Amino acid sequence: MTRVEPPKPVGVTQAAPATPARRRWLRWTLASLGVLALLAASGAVAYQVFAPKEMLNPPTVPYPEVEVITDERPFSELRAAPLVVEGRIRVYAEKFRVWSDAPVGIRYETSPYWSFRRWPAQVVGLVLATTSSGIVVISQWSDGELIAIDARRGVIAWRDSAPIADDRRYDGRRTGASVVYTPRSLATAVTDGGTVLIVSAPRQLLAIDTRTGDRLWQRDLVEPCEPSVWTGAGLVVVPACDEARLTFYDVTTGVERGTWASPDPEVRPAPGLCRASRTECRVITVNFKTWLLGADASLTSVPDLERGAQLAGERVIYQTGIGVAARRLTDPEPLWSWQGRGRLISADSEGVYLLTDDRTVLALSPATGHLAAVGCAAARGEDWVPGHVYPTGTGTYLALERINKGASPTADDQAYYFGPRPMALVELYPLTKLPQWPGKFAACASV
Repeated sequence: MTRVEPPKPVGVTQAAPATPARRRWLRWTLASLGVLALLAASGAVAYQVFAPKEMLNPPTVPYPEVEVITDERPFSELRAAPLVVEGRIRVYAEKFRVWSDAPVGIRYETSPYWSFRRWPAQVVGLVLATTSSGIVVISQWSDGELIAIDARRGVIAWRDSAPIADDRRYDGRRTGASVVYTPRSLATAVTDGGTVLIVSAPRQLLAIDTRTGDRLWQRDLVEPCEPSVWTGAGLVVVPACDEARLTFYDVTTGVERGTWASPDPEVRPAPGLCRASRTECRVITVNFKTWLLGADASLTSVPDLERGAQLAGERVIYQTGIGVAARRLTDPEPLWSWQGRGRLISADSEGVYLLTDDRTVLALSPATGHLAAVGCAAARGEDWVPGHVYPTGTGTYLALERINKGASPTADDQAYYFGPRPMALVELYPLTKLPQWPGKFAACASV
């Protein structure tokens, strides 16, 4: 029987048989389309993840109370350098984040109380300012943003921006201590109207009311350098580019109050007896020669400042051959002396802080020189030297950055810092309430 083929549809061309080459081409095309689709999807995800953004995570629990630490643990071991707010929370600066946790005496970092992250901007400075409504945490970022966060509520209180050098980046290394304890372009000053934030930038000074974020004044500078300014006696002190001449401006108005030239043009004047880094500094020094800074920009010669001297309230604290002593700023005669072991490492209105060879922290009364409290900063056998030291202002805690003995400042972090948690937040116990140290911390049991 003869097979009859059905008629071909008019206008339709019969497809050619698929050859091996054609099949390979089809597979390549489909695969390419799949790759393109995948790249497009991943690109969208990458943009979502890496696009410039900021994120604020406010508190989900009430503002912590001041807690009495009951575990008799002498110190906390932290990765990052803390600022302590009202004895209730700790505040840290990381490369892309500012955040807090609580309670202050907990041994390690814990879940954030609040956190604020920006990317790709980096944190370059952090200060605390006391206002009528509480404390604000003011951060400066590498893109020039200034952001104040209400420490209690974890919300942005105000924000502003200021010029910043193009090369400014996070320089806090592992601990962030230089960012929170010695910020390069931020200083504060306490006035009758509240705390003023001073921002120094290339060719510019900016003063901000920390309560409202309002600009009090702005001043353009003719000097081409970025000045390392400091505050004191209600003034902003601005070094010239050669750093041998100082200009003084009123903190609240920005009005120029005068100038002063170093008696030794080869030695730059430096601030001394500061409450914090470049903040509320009482004197100006040149080779230990010392001048008291007055509110009218006058400078009065006072007794030479001893090497390593600290300010505790109205008293100058200094090391002696047999201990430490205190004197008035204008009088070289000692008010009290304390004979005993220990190196003077810091002081504030609440205490005079010494570190012994076995890493015991001794806190003396600034008024009398009597031993008032004791803390422990090391376990048995630990050998390190202190870096940045931060008294919290409460008389209860002292933060110590621990550096490997003999480490070069240019060494990498692993060689430079003592362990992965180089910050010790030492709890200071009154003599009437000394705990029995756990065995791990027996190095401090003998005090």
